Amino acid sequence: MATDLFEQLAELEVPPPPDQFDQQLHERVNRSLVCGQLVDLGVSGMPWALAHFARALVGFLTLTVTGRYESKTKHRRR
Repeated sequence: MATDLFEQLAELEVPPPPDQFDQQLHERVNRSLVCGQLVDLGVSGMPWALAHFARALVGFLTLTVTGRYESKTKHRRR
């Protein structure tokens, strides 16, 4: 029974895709990729960058006010 269905489907004519099909597909995919990348940048990239910039800015202000820069992380040699 399944082979009859497949044989019937094999005999059907399939119309060609529209002329602008590839262009429309690329526009939709590109739009969704750009939106996803902007969300990723806003949610994870910008807060990370701002946190590191704030650390550097606080260190600069500390150096300006006190004349000393004290790092809270200690680098040990092994």
